[in-house]
Amino acid sequence: MGGFWCEAITTTAMATRVQTLALLPLFLLFSPAPAADSISATSPVADGQTLVSAGGVFELGFFTPPASTARFLGIWYKGIAPLTVVWVANREAPITGTAASLAINGTGSLVLADRSGRPFWSSARSNVTSSTPVAQLLDSGNLLLQDASGTGSVLWQSFDYPSDTLLPGMKLGWHLATGLDRYLTTWASPGDPSPGDYTFAIDIRGVPEGFIWYNGTAPVYRNGPWNGLRFSGEPEMAPDNGNFQFEFVANGTDAYYTFLVDDGGGGGNVVSRFVLNQSSLQRYVWLQQQQAWSLYWSLPRDPCDGYAQCGAYGVCDASASPMCCCPAGFTPASPREWALRDGSAGCARRTRLNCTGDGFLPLRGVKLPDATNATADASVSLDQCRQRCLANCSCLAYSASSIKGGESGCIMWSSSLIDIRRFESGGQNLFVRLAASDLRMDLLSSRFNLLIIISCSKFSCYSKDVHRINARSICSHK
Repeated sequence: MGGFWCEAITTTAMATRVQTLALLPLFLLFSPAPAADSISATSPVADGQTLVSAGGVFELGFFTPPASTARFLGIWYKGIAPLTVVWVANREAPITGTAASLAINGTGSLVLADRSGRPFWSSARSNVTSSTPVAQLLDSGNLLLQDASGTGSVLWQSFDYPSDTLLPGMKLGWHLATGLDRYLTTWASPGDPSPGDYTFAIDIRGVPEGFIWYNGTAPVYRNGPWNGLRFSGEPEMAPDNGNFQFEFVANGTDAYYTFLVDDGGGGGNVVSRFVLNQSSLQRYVWLQQQQAWSLYWSLPRDPCDGYAQCGAYGVCDASASPMCCCPAGFTPASPREWALRDGSAGCARRTRLNCTGDGFLPLRGVKLPDATNATADASVSLDQCRQRCLANCSCLAYSASSIKGGESGCIMWSSSLIDIRRFESGGQNLFVRLAASDLRMDLLSSRFNLLIIISCSKFSCYSKDVHRINARSICSHK
């Protein structure tokens, strides 16, 4: 069969075949080589060259932001337009011109420098060195610098030094043993990746929780303590969401938040990023069919998410007007401002606590207060938590530290309760300490309102009239 096929080839066809075979090596020789995913001490990355992760998910190289002439070294999604940058090396030192390159120096550190040797950025943030270093861009988006001698020890990684974006598998928070704090910082503007005014970080004072800070000192937003399923101020983090897995780790060595994505049973990986954009946290997902990013959710979501909108002991309810109210046993601390719908002064107790005979008022479905000065114990029951708080005259409120599988554990507050808000669904129960006389008054008030509602039902009163009966400054908590 092979001989017959050869005999059937015409002279012209044979010549064409020979020419094709002769040209094949030249085609392979001049075709662009696949982009590598790693560099060594002898193979730097110059401007115009890139690294591409093994699976083609992320790319590292030099870029120029919109309306700018400066050059930056960054990591972005490969094949997604417009360019979506997730990490920038030289945020504080933009490069002018295109003569810079990323290389590994003699001590095993990554160095970004121009031809004259002027450095713009370096990974040298520890005393760890290596004689055989290699840097690899992973499909996770992490640029990993490690020892290639066989130990595989990690010398440095970009995941430990985020820009404005948290990717799946990244850790936001602390490695307590080394003091490493991983946090997000906004770009100064859409065209300027230098550090902006807002940061999002995990505060490990008291009970750990996340804050958006303005200029590092003024709290803008707080997501509340982790309750075993989610942060208490973020009901959107539903545990039954098949696309995302959320985790918070708090132990003697670490305190961090991370998330993972899966296909949710749909057969394809979800592409998602968590970004700090000018005082707001935004989660995006990539819609493959539309070839566009979709905003999945954004925080703060409404005025009640602003830090301490209703002051100490005040409760913010975005569905009410006015949105600030005082729990039973409290009155507006500044009635004049309260009448002008400024609740920032908060609420004051009607009756001072005297420890003996005190009890607790339940606030249902709320974001737990600022836990910076709170204490937690996951080993006790909620009832034991109540007894502890009752026996401690300085304890002003308590709540479960976990709602996973039911309420358990204990958080206790001993300073003013700040930044409480109510949710339509997904909130937690907070038990606020009241003097005995205020508890009796609250009980009578509840029974009185119940009688009025029954009476109104009998005489066909409108529900809006029933609502008007309750004092507008007092929260309904039953």
